[in-house]
Amino acid sequence: MKIKFLLSLLFAVGIGFTAMAQSVSFGPRVGATFSKISLPDGEGDELEDELKYTPGLQVGAVANFAVSELLSIQPELLFIQKGFKIGDSDAYIKGTSNYIEVPVLAKISFGSEQLKGFVTGGPTAGYLMSGKSSMKFGNSETSDSYEFEDEDNRMELGASFGIGLAYGLGAGALNLDVRYGLGLTSLYEVESGESKSRNRVLGVSVAYLFGGK
Repeated sequence: MKIKFLLSLLFAVGIGFTAMAQSVSFGPRVGATFSKISLPDGEGDELEDELKYTPGLQVGAVANFAVSELLSIQPELLFIQKGFKIGDSDAYIKGTSNYIEVPVLAKISFGSEQLKGFVTGGPTAGYLMSGKSSMKFGNSETSDSYEFEDEDNRMELGASFGIGLAYGLGAGALNLDVRYGLGLTSLYEVESGESKSRNRVLGVSVAYLFGGK
C-alpha cells in the first residue's frame, strides 16, 4: 500500500510539472551510498567512536522538468540502501536496509551549455522494504533478514541536499551528483519527548539525462 502511495506521489508530481515545464529530460541513475545512523541521546556519546559509515547501492530513474534556464524540478524513483556499522573488523553489529525512495528536488543550474554546475535540495519520502542484520565476534559471524515489529517505522520522511556537474554528451548530459540525505523521522516509534534514531546518508551517483541537463 505504501509503495502505491510513493508511485502515486511520483506520478502526480510528474503530471503537475509537465504542464509548466519548458523542456523535459529523463534517464537512469546509479551510484553508491555511505550511511550510518544517529543514535538516541545517552547512547551516542558511548558509541560515537565505534559508529562507522557502511557502503551500499543506489539505482533508479530521474525526470527533470526545466522551469527556466536557472531552475528545474527533479523527481526521482530510487532503490537505495542505508545502514550502519558499530565496531571494527573483529567485532561488529551491522545493518543494511533496502528502501524505495522518492526525492522531489529543486535544481539550480549555472554555467555554459556544455558544462554546468548545479545545487539540489528538497524533500524525500521512502519505504523500508527489507533488510539484513549481521553480527560478528571473533571467528563467529551470523546474519539474518529483518523481521519487522510493530514499533518499526518503515515509512521515512527526509531531506536531501547536494551539488554536482552536468556535461553535455551526445543526446543528453552526464550528471555527477554528491548528496547528503537526512532522515527526519525516527527508525522506531518513540514516546513524545524521547530522542530519535535517524538515517544519515552520503551518496555519490551518475545519471544520464536524455534531452537536456
